[in-house]
Amino acid sequence: MNQSVVKALRLLQYFTLENPKLSLAEIARSSGLAKPTAYRLLRALEEEGFLTRNEHNLEDKNYMLGLRLFELGNIVAEGMELRKIALPYMEELRNQINEVVHLVILDRTEAVYVERVETDRPMKLFTRIGLRTPLYAGSAPRLLLAYMNESEKEEILKEMKLEPFTKSTVKNIDHLRTLLNDIKTNGYSISYGEFVPGTLGMSVPIKNHTSDVIASLTVAIPGDHFDERQTTNILERLQLTARQISRKCGFNT
Repeated sequence: MNQSVVKALRLLQYFTLENPKLSLAEIARSSGLAKPTAYRLLRALEEEGFLTRNEHNLEDKNYMLGLRLFELGNIVAEGMELRKIALPYMEELRNQINEVVHLVILDRTEAVYVERVETDRPMKLFTRIGLRTPLYAGSAPRLLLAYMNESEKEEILKEMKLEPFTKSTVKNIDHLRTLLNDIKTNGYSISYGEFVPGTLGMSVPIKNHTSDVIASLTVAIPGDHFDERQTTNILERLQLTARQISRKCGFNT
C-alpha cells in the first residue's frame, strides 16, 4: 500500500473520545512526523472530508473528525445490521430455489455486495462479498441507481462512462434511462449476461421505515437453469422475501 496513504490513515487513530480535538503540534508529536509532513497529510484528509478544522475560532484551530467518517460509519453500521436481519431469509430463499442469493447496497457511486448465500452445486459467478461494481450494469446495481434521489441520480448519470463487460452491457445513457424508468414502474430489475455471459440476474428492493430503498435482494441464475415459468416463480419468491426483510427493517407495507 502507498506509504503516504498508510501514514494519513494512521493519523485518524489519534482521535479518541478523550481527545476529539487535536492540534497540528499534538498530532506531529504523537505520530513522530515532522510538522510539514503531518500538515500535508492532514490537509489531504481535510479536503476529502475525513477531518475538519475550526477556522472561525482563533483560539481553537484544532482538527476534528469529519462528517465523511460519520457517513461511512453509518453505511457500515446499517450494512452489518441489515446483513444480520437478511441472512436467515436469504438462506430460506436459497433453500426454496437452489440459486445463489445476494444482498447488495449502495455506496456513493458503486454497488457493494455485502452478503452471498451459496447453492449446493458449483457455479461460476464473478460475485463475492466486498465486490464493488458500477451502477449501470447488472440487475442489482441498476435497481439501486433507479431508486436513488433524483438529483443525485442525475449527477451520477452526467458523469457516468459506460464501459462494457460483455456484449450485453448497456451501451448508452438513453437506453439506461429507459431501463431505470422500467425498474421503478415494474418494481424489479432483470439483466442477462451483463457481467458473465449466460447468467440471469433478478433484483428487488429492500426498504426501511422511511420507505427508502436501502438494498437490493438479488438472485443469480446460470443460463441452463431457467425457463419462463421458473423465472416467474423465482421472482415471486424473491419479492416475498424482500417484503419480509423490509418489514423487519421497519417498512410498513
